[in-house]
Amino acid sequence: MYFPSKVGLALRNRRGFTLIEMMVAGVLLTTVMMIVVPSIFWVHRERRQTERYQVAIVEVENMMERVVALPFSEVKQSTVDKLALSESALRQLSDADLRIEISESDQLLQMKKIQIRLGWKNHRGLSVVPVRLTSWIGLKEKQK
Repeated sequence: MYFPSKVGLALRNRRGFTLIEMMVAGVLLTTVMMIVVPSIFWVHRERRQTERYQVAIVEVENMMERVVALPFSEVKQSTVDKLALSESALRQLSDADLRIEISESDQLLQMKKIQIRLGWKNHRGLSVVPVRLTSWIGLKEKQK
Protein backbone atom coordinates (compact mmCIF):
# COMPACT_ATOMS: atom_id res chain seq x y z
CA MET A 1 0.00 0.00 0.00
CA TYR A 2 1.25 3.47 -0.90
CA PHE A 3 1.12 6.27 1.66
CA PRO A 4 1.72 9.71 0.16
CA SER A 5 4.18 11.83 2.02
CA LYS A 6 3.19 15.10 3.62
CA VAL A 7 5.29 17.02 1.08
CA GLY A 8 3.57 15.35 -1.85
CA LEU A 9 0.12 16.18 -0.47
CA ALA A 10 1.12 19.79 0.16
CA LEU A 11 2.34 20.21 -3.41
CA ARG A 12 -0.79 18.63 -4.90
CA ASN A 13 -3.13 20.74 -2.82
CA ARG A 14 -1.35 24.02 -3.52
CA ARG A 15 -3.40 26.48 -5.55
CA GLY A 16 -2.21 29.99 -6.47
CA PHE A 17 1.05 31.84 -6.00
CA THR A 18 3.21 32.35 -2.98
CA LEU A 19 4.11 35.81 -1.77
CA ILE A 20 7.72 35.35 -2.89
CA GLU A 21 6.63 34.42 -6.43
CA MET A 22 4.46 37.51 -6.58
CA MET A 23 7.32 39.71 -5.39
CA VAL A 24 9.73 38.24 -7.96
CA ALA A 25 7.17 38.79 -10.73
CA GLY A 26 6.66 42.38 -9.55
CA VAL A 27 10.41 43.07 -9.54
CA LEU A 28 10.80 41.60 -13.04
CA LEU A 29 7.86 43.60 -14.37
CA THR A 30 9.21 46.81 -12.82
CA THR A 31 12.65 46.17 -14.31
CA VAL A 32 11.21 45.62 -17.78
CA MET A 33 9.10 48.76 -17.52
CA MET A 34 12.12 50.82 -16.41
CA ILE A 35 13.85 49.77 -19.63
CA VAL A 36 10.94 49.93 -22.07
CA VAL A 37 9.30 53.26 -21.11
CA PRO A 38 12.44 55.45 -21.57
CA SER A 39 13.15 53.64 -24.85
CA ILE A 40 9.70 54.54 -26.16
CA PHE A 41 10.24 58.21 -25.30
CA TRP A 42 13.70 58.13 -26.91
CA VAL A 43 12.29 56.63 -30.13
CA HIS A 44 9.54 59.27 -30.21
CA ARG A 45 12.07 62.10 -29.72
CA GLU A 46 14.36 60.72 -32.44
CA ARG A 47 11.45 60.36 -34.86
CA ARG A 48 10.43 63.98 -34.28
CA GLN A 49 14.02 65.14 -34.83
CA THR A 50 14.19 63.14 -38.08
CA GLU A 51 10.94 64.76 -39.22
CA ARG A 52 12.41 68.19 -38.50
CA TYR A 53 15.51 67.38 -40.56
CA GLN A 54 13.31 66.26 -43.45
CA VAL A 55 11.29 69.49 -43.27
CA ALA A 56 14.52 71.52 -43.21
CA ILE A 57 15.98 69.65 -46.19
CA VAL A 58 12.84 70.18 -48.28
CA GLU A 59 12.69 73.84 -47.25
CA VAL A 60 16.34 74.46 -48.21
CA GLU A 61 15.89 72.65 -51.53
CA ASN A 62 12.81 74.74 -52.34
CA MET A 63 14.63 77.93 -51.37
CA MET A 64 17.54 77.03 -53.66
CA GLU A 65 15.15 76.40 -56.54
CA ARG A 66 13.58 79.81 -56.00
CA VAL A 67 16.96 81.56 -56.00
CA VAL A 68 18.31 79.69 -59.02
CA ALA A 69 15.12 80.45 -60.97
CA LEU A 70 15.77 84.20 -60.64
CA PRO A 71 17.40 86.00 -63.55
CA PHE A 72 21.18 86.14 -63.10
CA SER A 73 21.18 89.91 -62.60
CA GLU A 74 18.63 89.62 -59.74
CA VAL A 75 20.60 87.02 -57.81
CA LYS A 76 22.07 89.35 -55.22
CA GLN A 77 22.07 89.64 -51.45
CA SER A 78 19.39 92.33 -51.29
CA THR A 79 16.98 90.14 -53.28
CA VAL A 80 17.47 86.93 -51.29
CA ASP A 81 17.26 88.74 -47.95
CA LYS A 82 13.54 89.19 -48.68
CA LEU A 83 12.94 85.42 -48.94
CA ALA A 84 11.38 83.71 -45.91
CA LEU A 85 10.55 80.22 -44.72
CA SER A 86 7.10 78.74 -45.22
CA GLU A 87 4.57 78.87 -42.39
CA SER A 88 4.66 75.10 -41.90
CA ALA A 89 8.45 75.14 -41.56
CA LEU A 90 8.29 77.96 -39.05
CA ARG A 91 5.78 75.95 -36.98
CA GLN A 92 7.89 72.79 -36.99
CA LEU A 93 11.35 74.30 -36.56
CA SER A 94 11.60 76.26 -33.33
CA ASP A 95 13.74 79.40 -33.56
CA ALA A 96 14.48 78.72 -37.24
CA ASP A 97 17.49 80.62 -38.55
CA LEU A 98 17.65 80.94 -42.35
CA ARG A 99 20.77 82.43 -43.92
CA ILE A 100 21.32 82.87 -47.62
CA GLU A 101 24.64 84.24 -48.84
CA ILE A 102 25.40 85.28 -52.39
CA SER A 103 29.01 85.80 -53.37
CA GLU A 104 30.56 86.50 -56.71
CA SER A 105 33.74 84.77 -57.70
CA ASP A 106 36.77 86.88 -58.54
CA GLN A 107 38.44 83.95 -60.29
CA LEU A 108 35.44 82.75 -62.28
CA LEU A 109 33.85 85.51 -64.29
CA GLN A 110 30.09 85.64 -64.41
CA MET A 111 29.63 83.03 -61.66
CA LYS A 112 27.82 83.41 -58.35
CA LYS A 113 27.94 81.13 -55.36
CA ILE A 114 24.71 80.59 -53.40
CA GLN A 115 24.93 79.20 -49.89
CA ILE A 116 21.80 78.41 -47.90
CA ARG A 117 21.93 77.43 -44.24
CA LEU A 118 18.93 76.55 -42.08
CA GLY A 119 19.33 75.93 -38.36
CA TRP A 120 16.89 75.55 -35.47
CA LYS A 121 16.77 74.50 -31.82
CA ASN A 122 15.88 71.06 -30.50
CA HIS A 123 13.50 70.18 -27.65
CA ARG A 124 16.16 71.17 -25.09
CA GLY A 125 16.70 74.58 -26.66
CA LEU A 126 20.11 73.64 -28.08
CA SER A 127 21.09 74.43 -31.65
CA VAL A 128 21.20 71.40 -33.93
CA VAL A 129 23.58 70.83 -36.82
CA PRO A 130 22.12 73.02 -39.58
CA VAL A 131 21.12 71.87 -43.05
CA ARG A 132 23.35 73.45 -45.71
CA LEU A 133 23.16 73.61 -49.47
CA THR A 134 25.58 75.29 -51.87
CA SER A 135 25.22 75.89 -55.58
CA TRP A 136 26.98 77.84 -58.31
CA ILE A 137 25.15 79.61 -61.09
CA GLY A 138 26.54 81.23 -64.18
CA LEU A 139 25.39 83.75 -66.71
CA LYS A 140 23.85 81.93 -69.64
CA GLU A 141 25.16 83.00 -72.99
CA LYS A 142 22.56 83.89 -75.55
CA GLN A 143 22.56 81.46 -78.41
CA LYS A 144 22.92 82.84 -81.91
